[in-house]
Amino acid sequence: MKTLTEDPNERASRYITNFEAAISKFAPVDEDAVVSEKEIRRVQDTMERYLHDAHYYMKKRKAVTALASVAYAEGLMDALTFLGLTKNKS
Repeated sequence: MKTLTEDPNERASRYITNFEAAISKFAPVDEDAVVSEKEIRRVQDTMERYLHDAHYYMKKRKAVTALASVAYAEGLMDALTFLGLTKNKS
């Protein structure tokens, strides 16, 4: 496994290249989809794990990796919000 660089330019370039490759193979489903609460909670759990990872990498002085981790978490939260699959806590 290749070691992740903390150089922001190299890291961003690699992420952009990898994401462009992934999005070129991406297509939404052609029909309405049903998402279960279990699936939503799985995404929420993944968000929380990415946030935990971000704290871990900050303690290890790997700010670029921490930023990537928290950005992943935020992206998942945004997706759930855009899909109307979240609500404010009471």
